[in-house]
Amino acid sequence: MSMKTYVIGGLVAVLALVLFGNGNLSPVGSAGEVPALQGIATTTAVGPQEIITVFASKANCSNRVISTTAGDGQAIQVLYGAPTNGDVTTPTELIGHLQAGSTTVAYDAGLYGCGAFKVFASASTTLLISEFR
Repeated sequence: MSMKTYVIGGLVAVLALVLFGNGNLSPVGSAGEVPALQGIATTTAVGPQEIITVFASKANCSNRVISTTAGDGQAIQVLYGAPTNGDVTTPTELIGHLQAGSTTVAYDAGLYGCGAFKVFASASTTLLISEFR
């Protein structure tokens, strides 16, 4: 075979990968190509040593956002939904996923689901919560 044949074969292979690849590089999000609509936007006080439900369980949602107040810098512990396996059902000072003080986190429904979100605050703080559908 000639060098020209190898070059053409290589170009055809690269073109086939580009056109018919497995799609792993394309972004995937729960909102997809449809614009999400904001359903809830409210401030919520929590703490000290208090557990509250900031989002109720829903059949569907797109994205949930929790912002911890910049002024007091208090972290919170967050639990997402009702686990189907395991014994972690209530956040405490040591149990939950830490969201640092003075931060905003967007919890995409494709990753975190649309179950009830509970938070625990060691000290009094104010949260800004938003939910998109």
